[in-house]
Amino acid sequence: MLQPSQDSLLQALQGLRLSIQDITRTLGQMHDNVDPDIFYAVIRIFLSGWKDNPAMPVGLIYEGVSTEPLKYSGGSAAQSTVLHAFDEFLGIRHSKESGNFLLNMRDYMPPSHKAFIEAIQSAPSLRDHVLSSGNGPLLTAYNQCVQALAELRSYHITMVTKYLITSAAKAKGRKLSHLPGPPQALEDRGTGGTSVLIFLKIVRNKTLEAILPQSG
Repeated sequence: MLQPSQDSLLQALQGLRLSIQDITRTLGQMHDNVDPDIFYAVIRIFLSGWKDNPAMPVGLIYEGVSTEPLKYSGGSAAQSTVLHAFDEFLGIRHSKESGNFLLNMRDYMPPSHKAFIEAIQSAPSLRDHVLSSGNGPLLTAYNQCVQALAELRSYHITMVTKYLITSAAKAKGRKLSHLPGPPQALEDRGTGGTSVLIFLKIVRNKTLEAILPQSG
């Protein structure tokens, strides 16, 4: 943004869009390598954590560390540094409840990753720069990045529907005898402890709201 020519920024945004699209394609490999029934009934239990988890309401005692139960969220895409970096760089503003959850998830990142996100947050606003530049190709490239991020989040919703919502319905219907079932309290919750589809759709929709109107 500090360069006299906007060409380097335009190229960077075009590269960012391609990178986000690569992430979406890579996520699709889960279909080939992870069985939905196994993920739902076996793997997910160990990703669910013991904070905001109705199945473990008091947390977990770490022997030799604390005599009182400790509460930590399970693994979650909301702990991904790269997604937070995209949001801060593109100026995505989430709702209060979703935003608070996302901020809390930064405590699960390596300190240097969290510092990197905060550095992006404190930098000059890309969104404001694009708005004030009057540069049509730059605005288009920015919007394409936001659209690609929204599409990544939509694809994540598709994955969660397959691996969580649909698998839960199938498990209820046939009561898989060869697989242990997760606690009923976890059926509609993400591994980070959220009511998963509601949360993901709100985050995706707030991403789409960042798309800038084309002038003329």
